[in-house]
Amino acid sequence: MFSLRLTTPLTASLRTYATAPSTLDTSLRTALKTAMKARDTFASTTIKSVLADLQNAGHLSSPPPPHKTLAKAITSRVEGAKLLSGNPALAEQYLKEAEILKAFAEPEPEGMDVESIEKLVREVMGEMGLTEIGKNMGRVVKAVMEKGEGKALGKQVSEVVKRLSSSA
Repeated sequence: MFSLRLTTPLTASLRTYATAPSTLDTSLRTALKTAMKARDTFASTTIKSVLADLQNAGHLSSPPPPHKTLAKAITSRVEGAKLLSGNPALAEQYLKEAEILKAFAEPEPEGMDVESIEKLVREVMGEMGLTEIGKNMGRVVKAVMEKGEGKALGKQVSEVVKRLSSSA
């Protein structure tokens, strides 16, 4: 009688992703399921909004890392609470949302001490053959950040480089 033949392999119809879902995305989705099962509408709407932000950011030509999108969401809620100081109920809501999201944020790196950063800056300047920083500040900061292997915070490095360039 009739036979069913597949003209394309079955694997071709499976959904594929350009990038694998991040661990942040997975943990947010797990928390969303938990919040929905507990009927916690406040937490679930907060998590849904961040998941939507992550999905929208994924459609950009060069999407930012998921933890940066989360950090931006937290920052916008904290700043919104400061702006809404005249409306304490709404400001409190924003702060509660920020607290929920902070549970998913990566811990802030402590950074290096100022003396270590100064030492790295002087090493980099020696390697680059620079006696003064001047217009090469961006190159020096970038090289110090690479040499610091993620331990040095960009803000700290920038401040040290500015201070050293003004004293030289």
